[in-house]
Amino acid sequence: MNLLYFLFIILAVVILLVMIVIHELGHYVAGKILKFKINEFSVGFGPLLLSKTNKKTGEKFSLRLIPLGGYCAFEDESGLEAESAKKEEEEKPVSVFPETEAPTDLTSETKEESSAATAEVQPRPRSFTEEKPWKRIIVLAAGALFNFVSAIIFAFIFILALGYTAPQVAVVYTNDENVPYCSELSVGDVITAVDGTRIGIMKSYDDLVKDKEVGKQYTFTVLRDGTESDVVVTMKRIVNTENNLDYVGLGFTPQNVAVDCGFLYALKYCVPYTIKLSFLILASLGGLITGSIPLTSVTGPVGTVGFMAELGMMDLRNFLVLLPLIAANLAIFNILPVPALDGSKIVFTVIEWIRGKPLNRNVENIIHTVGFLLLFGFVIIIDILGLFT
Repeated sequence: MNLLYFLFIILAVVILLVMIVIHELGHYVAGKILKFKINEFSVGFGPLLLSKTNKKTGEKFSLRLIPLGGYCAFEDESGLEAESAKKEEEEKPVSVFPETEAPTDLTSETKEESSAATAEVQPRPRSFTEEKPWKRIIVLAAGALFNFVSAIIFAFIFILALGYTAPQVAVVYTNDENVPYCSELSVGDVITAVDGTRIGIMKSYDDLVKDKEVGKQYTFTVLRDGTESDVVVTMKRIVNTENNLDYVGLGFTPQNVAVDCGFLYALKYCVPYTIKLSFLILASLGGLITGSIPLTSVTGPVGTVGFMAELGMMDLRNFLVLLPLIAANLAIFNILPVPALDGSKIVFTVIEWIRGKPLNRNVENIIHTVGFLLLFGFVIIIDILGLFT
């Protein structure tokens, strides 16, 4: 592993960590607005490196050793402590004698001891599960919401900085008699639209030219010498023995050229582009479930970091392309109704809201614990498989 690759690995880890911090920040901000008791906001897992406690609120802000994660810890998230306290309160013996006024002839020393004892008894802070269900749903969903909003911001930066690519005619093929297959196009033409649909961040050339049947016609809008004009091209059987060509196509090879976008273009398309990414992610998840996408195509955190580092080494701008994708991926993944994820906790909270009472807290926590262990094991297996593929 050379030094440059190692530096890109660190950069990829930092980017993933920022994404996770954004997610946890969503929980934190929503919790603060709705006045939840927050015990700790941690960047990273494992052994503590640095920490600072807010003396006013008691909140602890931590930096921990393992950088691939983080958490926002609310008061008694499991609800078990609150249930135990309620049981103790219910089981506490009740006096059958009427309450009487405290004697007024206490000595000053006795009064001081009584006041000190009263001061030590403070009300128990409300646990996470004692807050209203609608508040908990907002807090649980806020992490994914922050990731999605950050994906929109990253998409805006990406579109503004890099724009999109349009195909430029690089080679026009001829048959064995040296007659061009696509005489309507010339080398250097830039295709800007297909059948009236502009090529851009939402629709690529490949999206618009999918039908490869012989005889299929497309109307291309091409930019030539600063002027746009429409030409009709037809799918043909392309055969050239000299170049070993035998396929159905239009008879030319395109190369991508960058098209700069302005501020307004990026602002207009950052939200639709993020939604498009989200649907692509959902389609990929559906493919994994149906088996149309192999499990080996999935990467865990280690594989993702390595993939990001490799792309970054090819071109640093690739990180700008990956940022909205990773942020949208985190948003969708965490909102899935899978045990241990926010989506599953939202489902349990909705059930509690409808029933008017929670499901058995012990059972719920066991489900989340088992789900976490299975997810953790799945991630490890995926990363191990990635090393051998």
